[in-house]
Amino acid sequence: MDYWIEFYKTFIRNIMMKSLFQAFVFTFLAFGVALADFPDKPIKIVVYTGPGGLIDITARKFTAVAYKYVDATFVVENKPGAGGIVALKKVLQAPEDGYNLYACTKSNIAKFVLAGAGNYVDDLHWTAMLMADPECVITNKKNSIYEWQAIVNHAKNNPGEQNWVGPATGGLDHITAMKIWDKYNIDAKWIPSKSGGKAIAELLGKRGIAYVGNPRDALGNPDLYIAAVSSSQRLNVFPDTPTFTELGMPDLENEFMWRGFALKAGTSPEIIDWYTTLFKKVTADPDWREFWSRGGIDVEFIGGDEFAEMVHEDVATFEYYLKKSAIISDPDINGLARFAQGYPLMGLIIGLIVILILFGIRIYRSNLTHILGRVMVIGFFLIVSTVFYLQSLIFPINSVIGAAAVPRLWITVLIPLNLLLLVRTIKRREEIGASGSKVNLVLTFIGFLVVYLIAMLYIGYFISTFIFVVGSTIYLGYDKLKISIIVATVWVLFSYIVFYKILFVPLPMGAFFKGLF
Repeated sequence: MDYWIEFYKTFIRNIMMKSLFQAFVFTFLAFGVALADFPDKPIKIVVYTGPGGLIDITARKFTAVAYKYVDATFVVENKPGAGGIVALKKVLQAPEDGYNLYACTKSNIAKFVLAGAGNYVDDLHWTAMLMADPECVITNKKNSIYEWQAIVNHAKNNPGEQNWVGPATGGLDHITAMKIWDKYNIDAKWIPSKSGGKAIAELLGKRGIAYVGNPRDALGNPDLYIAAVSSSQRLNVFPDTPTFTELGMPDLENEFMWRGFALKAGTSPEIIDWYTTLFKKVTADPDWREFWSRGGIDVEFIGGDEFAEMVHEDVATFEYYLKKSAIISDPDINGLARFAQGYPLMGLIIGLIVILILFGIRIYRSNLTHILGRVMVIGFFLIVSTVFYLQSLIFPINSVIGAAAVPRLWITVLIPLNLLLLVRTIKRREEIGASGSKVNLVLTFIGFLVVYLIAMLYIGYFISTFIFVVGSTIYLGYDKLKISIIVATVWVLFSYIVFYKILFVPLPMGAFFKGLF
């Protein structure tokens, strides 16, 4: 009997070991096959400009050269908008499976910082920088002043009178100009244009003394002159152009526009290795190198941790100069903005609500219960207006019309109207009537608002707002559920399209849904 028991145990043990071994082998082989099959569908290269932009040309040239080395299909998808954030969100909303490649530049980092979304940098794996396009100062030969030393002398003798032109405020070219001004102690004004081409037109029209851009911007126009270039040595394509090092400012020899590609963070190391191998082959390709060297661009591969470190340094640099020039708010300088961030803001909300409730109790004890409901509602809107104003202090302020302008516009109207309504309510307290103020209804409604504000931290603005609008209308006695749902849906969609997608107001997504949008 013992023999058969032992035989049975040995048999079962062998079967189990064999099954586990087969399962391990199957899993390993399946994993290997999955990697071997990558890519088994088209790879989208998501470009943040329309067709014809330089990063678009980079992406399309990359696909043409990559076909030499891999059997893969690449599709360039143009997603312009918000300086690259629209294209970025397209990549972040997709799975981290390697099939969405973000074509990016150093300018994108400036836009992230401007939009208050510098944390997007950590949502990406910075896979490859493929080229460095040196920054330079371009002038107009038809101007009486176009040589670099003449520009410096003129600026020192005429502080604040020089106009420099370039694309956009707070972009890479603007930041480069501010660095140059710092080093040479130049006091000048930045005149932004909608594009580099329009800025060059301003330069040619003698409405600016200098344009900050890249050397290839001067190609094809004999009136344009490169006064100085940021590189360690003279460019082969522009051998007569002096470097800042030659002009006595070696601290400015490493200012450049990089262009490259990034994947969504969390992409498997094997897929990243596949891309890294491909990027290195493309970088070494003679056609690729010759194509870009014609414009004075340095072709170089930098990937992995080194590239990520460069990007984080760019974030710090942009934040420093944008705060210094008051293009974005600096919480260390603006006490209200610092107070408006994070949990202190919640403390302010709760404190103001407590004051409102105490004020309401005072009115109630003064036998003015017939106006209590109105006073509580008016007071609540005053609190909300104050909180929104404080929150707007940390929105981007790079232009007169922007993310901060919208809430402040509403606040400018809401606060005076609510104060007027409060004064009129108190003055006409005897005329309002004593039919009852529904104190419990008002207090409960305010309680709903407190829960709504707290819930927003966890489930985000969109979900909590939808629930609040539907729930509060039902509680207040509105019995048409379909209408409530339609109203809530329309408002949420309006907030998403206008505030989140168009103006890029940083509405809270909630701790549970971070990265979903």
